[in-house]
Amino acid sequence: MQITLGGEVVRLPSDERMGLAGGAILFGAGDEWWFGPAVYGAASGSRGGLFVGGLQVLKRWPLADRWWLHTSVYAGGGGGAAAPVGGGLMWRPELALMRAFGPFAVGITGSHVRFATGEIGSSQLGMLLSWRGDFVHRGLGAGDTHGEIRTGLGFDALAGTATQLRFRDGSGRRIALVGARAEHLIDGWRWALESAAAAKGDAAGYMEILGSLGRDVVFGADARTSPRATLRGAIGLGGGGAVPTGGGGIGKLAAGLAWPLGGGITVGAEAGVVRAIDAPLRARTGQLWLAMDLEPAAAAPAVRHEWVATLQHYARSKRVDGRSRDLQTVGLKLNRYVSDSVYLSGQAHSAFAGGAGAYSIGLVGAGVATASAHPGWHVGAEALVGAAGGGGVVTGGGAILQAFAWAGWRTRAEQQWRVGLGAVRSLRGDLSTPMAELSWMWPFGL
Repeated sequence: MQITLGGEVVRLPSDERMGLAGGAILFGAGDEWWFGPAVYGAASGSRGGLFVGGLQVLKRWPLADRWWLHTSVYAGGGGGAAAPVGGGLMWRPELALMRAFGPFAVGITGSHVRFATGEIGSSQLGMLLSWRGDFVHRGLGAGDTHGEIRTGLGFDALAGTATQLRFRDGSGRRIALVGARAEHLIDGWRWALESAAAAKGDAAGYMEILGSLGRDVVFGADARTSPRATLRGAIGLGGGGAVPTGGGGIGKLAAGLAWPLGGGITVGAEAGVVRAIDAPLRARTGQLWLAMDLEPAAAAPAVRHEWVATLQHYARSKRVDGRSRDLQTVGLKLNRYVSDSVYLSGQAHSAFAGGAGAYSIGLVGAGVATASAHPGWHVGAEALVGAAGGGGVVTGGGAILQAFAWAGWRTRAEQQWRVGLGAVRSLRGDLSTPMAELSWMWPFGL
């Protein structure tokens, strides 16, 4: 796999400039082909809150020792910050000249950003940093067990978070966020990737994506069983929901306590501050979280996981102008099985058509499925809760429920095509719509 992080300045109508940052996790498919999910977001200018999520396909062309060209195409859906994105479908072809330094590489990119039904079309140069490593996964047989090397993306723990922001502008405004944080621990230092979205308060559509670095102080001999104090700083992108983040850059500083409960489960709480880098946002933040270890201390059977790429269709989604219109989203799910037929699911989706370019969704929940040991038809169902907003879709405070059933055909290569029908409903707004889904699933063991 390779992880990339890049930046460029995009020209909007009326010669407005917007810094655009992008990150991707790409998996090798053989013959120097790579594919995987990617996300772009506003990082400077005045469009904080613009996010686009989608998929990227990349081809590398070796030139000389440690030098190569790559060509790639990205397609995704999103928007925000009143940017003229139309339905939200963004295309981004790219050509890059890269030079390797060990597992890292840096390069210069030339790209073209275009929203298919919007007013943005811009060609520009940029910079790209990549890191190449291994995505370690295992078979799903009874004999495949945990080894010394971290599997998956190398994270040690995954936490669900519930956060409250209290603004310091005298308004008394408060918003609640739900999200997730993936952590990697090295010698008492804890670095993480995290994301959250508004679920309560007048901020539907607010979203943030951050990278953080923290330090643990353990009150005991065994870090797995002893309580600890934490100090953590984070920086990244955020905006939407009328939260004043300017160009989109935000930073956080927080301190807290964590308490292991046993069985790889830890609870914690923290308090801190958040501020925008180039805007007046100042807020106090409090967070509760619940984490589970991803890598067991001893050998354990490989657990079934699934990547699921999706296209969804909403019928009659209510808009703030009183109309009801169809919309379509592109998304990605990660499923983790806790038994032969029950799985947990984390999902992200963004609109790419239907005049709702800034509409994005984050969901967590559970599903059931028939055992998939043999090729043929399989069925299942999911129930999820999460946060959604943007694009003029009426979601109230942002909290939504989604439930649907699916049927899938498993090929001999274990991948599976699925179709599903269900419904989406907001807890406090007027969104209540039937939903149809087409998806492709790839299983692996972690």
